[in-house]
Amino acid sequence: MADPLWGRLFNRQSEKQESLFEVLKRIPIFQDFNPREFAKIEDILHRRSFASGEVILREGEMGVGMYIVLSGQVQILHAGEGSKPIRLATLGPGDFFGEQALLDESPRTASAVAAEACQAIGFFRPDMLELIERNPRTGLKVVMRLSQMISIRLRQTNRLLKEARERTAAVERQLETRQEAASGAGAPAPPSR
Repeated sequence: MADPLWGRLFNRQSEKQESLFEVLKRIPIFQDFNPREFAKIEDILHRRSFASGEVILREGEMGVGMYIVLSGQVQILHAGEGSKPIRLATLGPGDFFGEQALLDESPRTASAVAAEACQAIGFFRPDMLELIERNPRTGLKVVMRLSQMISIRLRQTNRLLKEARERTAAVERQLETRQEAASGAGAPAPPSR
């Protein structure tokens, strides 16, 4: 006869693993993974907890990996002209950030700060490189999905930049029209003959 206490304990552990798998299945980078492939990367994922206000990533520092938010909220901030940072985004469960650091070792372009206590999963470049070496097929799948996600974000950024330029050009045209109208109203009347 099985011990009900131990049975419940082991069920909770497998439910926890299934929920992590289900969370990661919703992340575009891992959405095509089956349970066997997930098992290959599960060991290289790192659970992290952050207190409210804690800096997760600092703008300008070298990036080593990405984070996936499991609970809580994270603000993505960019150092502005003044002393107050500009909030670029607020992320919640299922959102991810910092993925570019998996592909290149350039400095972070923004900071990430826990807006409230949160839990996240870290996926770091050294672990990904080891995965590629041990399991090339799974590693290639991760790299391809990362490349696709970065490409999608680049297209979105280009679209936003184009819209911002169009709005700026429209405002500049309005200002020129107003200046021309103002200078025309103050001009002396032509002499009458």
